Amino acid sequence: MNIKFQRGIDQVGRGLYTCDMPKKVNKLLNRDISWLSFNERVLQEATDKNVPLIERIRFLGIYANNRDEFFRVRVATLQRLLKLGGKHKELIGENPSRLARNIQQIVNEQQGMLEEIFQKKIGELAAEKIYLVDENKLSTHQKAYVRNYFLDKVLPFLYPLMVNENDKFPYLRDRSAYLFVRLKGLGVRDRFKHFLIELPTQSVSRFVVLPEERNKKYVILLDDVIRCCLDELFYMFDYAYADSHMIKITRDAELDIEYDFSKSMIEKITKSLKGRRVGHIVRFTYDSNMPAAMVHFLTKKMKLGTENNISTGGRYHNFRDFMDFPQIGGKHLYYERPSPIIHPAFDHERSLFKVVSKDDILLHFPYHTYSHILDFLREASIDPQVVSISMTLYRAAKNSAVANALINAAKNGKEVTVVVELQARFDEEANI
Repeated sequence: MNIKFQRGIDQVGRGLYTCDMPKKVNKLLNRDISWLSFNERVLQEATDKNVPLIERIRFLGIYANNRDEFFRVRVATLQRLLKLGGKHKELIGENPSRLARNIQQIVNEQQGMLEEIFQKKIGELAAEKIYLVDENKLSTHQKAYVRNYFLDKVLPFLYPLMVNENDKFPYLRDRSAYLFVRLKGLGVRDRFKHFLIELPTQSVSRFVVLPEERNKKYVILLDDVIRCCLDELFYMFDYAYADSHMIKITRDAELDIEYDFSKSMIEKITKSLKGRRVGHIVRFTYDSNMPAAMVHFLTKKMKLGTENNISTGGRYHNFRDFMDFPQIGGKHLYYERPSPIIHPAFDHERSLFKVVSKDDILLHFPYHTYSHILDFLREASIDPQVVSISMTLYRAAKNSAVANALINAAKNGKEVTVVVELQARFDEEANI
């Protein structure tokens, strides 16, 4: 679903989004600047007292996820235009260098807002006896629990990458968060050893709910679980202390589709998807508390310049994970999630075909259960009188029950025709 939100310059309030552009186009608001205005509106939901507390925290994740996609597509496109030289202004009607500076200024200010809101949310959680703790605030019992959790659930998925002075910098995955670790040897002249640890959030939850103590609930992030147990990971090294700070990169995710008419669209998009994994770095963020020497080491090794939108953040990156903040605490902290309704026409009816042959049926999602659609496809896939199935499928889930039902129908000899949007942004691979 494409959503557009635009507010005029006179509605911006602080004047943050007033574009630094020639007077003759001052009445127009650039679409990228307008989109950032929309995303700030998403961020404002995290401050709305009418929204339950945990849902407000999840809005931080929605904001961050939107921002990631903005950099992967819109900023990536802008950076490509900058490489065209003098032609770029003709293509977008304004100076892309000036626009890029405006975008970076706005994003930096919004990042400050996000960090400020997040700190307030931590205080509001504490008022509900829910505490977000790091490795330095754990009790003796909690440390023991965290260590056991690390050894059992986390360690099997950790593969630290060594970063040496003279070796090529390792490949970093788009939108993954990494802990950049520096170990200081025991000797005065010992050199630092550097490592990168990718947070294994595809295998382990970003949030660990600790055992309740004295009617208080505690949550620790996976980042801090790893920080707490660095000695379990680097036991083979003798070191005096370890510095660990979060970094994250965002890559150009625009697809480069070849104009080769001898290849199918599926072949061309599949090839483009492989290129997306190694796209140009369009943004690099790091913990603002990271020592300057570590920042210099990273930017030099990664060969980053001003075009990579280098910016600071807080202790935690990849706020999109906060969309899955654990559901703990009282019911007043969440939106009520009612169960989907069974349509009365289908209640107690085994054959959906018999029902629709008598009357038109309107299903209203998400209020009605989607299982009716799956039941319909399942029945169609084995009904001897069904010869063919035709439907439109825009965005398919990774393990789509609809796709599986259609595949089963094809295996049963039905003629199945599906119109699929192969270029549905960031769902191309699932659709293929």
